[in-house]
Amino acid sequence: MTTYAQISNPELQSRIRIRYATEMSILEGLGFRQLAYKLEMRGPLSAIWYLPVLPLMRRAKEVLVFPFPLHVASANVLLAHSGPPAIADCMGMGVKFYTSFCDHSLLISSTLESHLALQATSPQHSSLQIIRTPPCRALNEAWLSHRRHTAAMETQGKKIAKTSSFADYVEISEREEEDLRYRMRSG
Repeated sequence: MTTYAQISNPELQSRIRIRYATEMSILEGLGFRQLAYKLEMRGPLSAIWYLPVLPLMRRAKEVLVFPFPLHVASANVLLAHSGPPAIADCMGMGVKFYTSFCDHSLLISSTLESHLALQATSPQHSSLQIIRTPPCRALNEAWLSHRRHTAAMETQGKKIAKTSSFADYVEISEREEEDLRYRMRSG
């Protein structure tokens, strides 16, 4: 199970700012503002279970921390946009954009190549209503694609829900995680 917490430690915030300086600069140029620093932590002893993937996480330049007792956690930055409301999650492998709708559907766009495998061909949890756009290589292209898909969904009558707080991000991320677990069991 993953837990999410806001990071208040200035030294860790500084490491995150340095690591994601390029992404943050591009996103701020696109109208995003900083929302929060987040710690995404796996369960106790997860550092042992994640040992095989830790080199990949290091290669992606993830900001990793290992809270007691042997948790593995990645530290990232979240940014928010007001028009359309969206949250950007900067990670070592790329950036994800999230927009939530009042009917409980969720639009996710990204620069993560691994999201190609999550397109409509894999089984999706029917009650979660998660729409994933094909990933884009460039950050500005992924944001443009996300905005186009958001506008198309609004044209279909969907109303955008507020997506602008750390609590909103946690709810969205938990829904996405539930969908990913479902896909792994069903695939």
